[in-house]
Amino acid sequence: MFFLSKEPVKKIVFCSSQRFRKEMLQFIKELRALIQENKAPFIILEPDFDELPEEFLSLSEQERLKDDNYRKQLIWDASNHLFGRVKKADIAFIFNKNGYLGINTSGELFAAAVLDKKVYALEEKVMMGKYPNELYEEPFVSFLIHGVTATPKEFFAKIIKE
Repeated sequence: MFFLSKEPVKKIVFCSSQRFRKEMLQFIKELRALIQENKAPFIILEPDFDELPEEFLSLSEQERLKDDNYRKQLIWDASNHLFGRVKKADIAFIFNKNGYLGINTSGELFAAAVLDKKVYALEEKVMMGKYPNELYEEPFVSFLIHGVTATPKEFFAKIIKE
């Protein structure tokens, strides 16, 4: 990708539960189009989600962890994303559809905050627990989020000003 801007390139990392993979990838696709159209100096770092069946992704994390292959891959994927991409990024976007924030995404959010990254989220409420029926609002985590943007256009408008 070639940028005509003299501004330094900023890296945006996306963090999300695998269960929202399709929706997040659509959000990223629309954001990439805005970046290209405006020749803006941004690079997107997205998670390397495994292609897991929807039925498996709809299970609770507790149920998914009973699968040894998933458990082993999760350790690699989560640590690679957490310590690789989040560390390299300038901006973190927490794709918390329905407010949901799983344990791995929570770790990514805390890492971004500790590393002094600007953090945005899809939704204001932060909901944790067993998805979708046993969620509770976790107000402690929400103070780590600098801004909420529901659309790629809204997010782009905020980050282009920084």
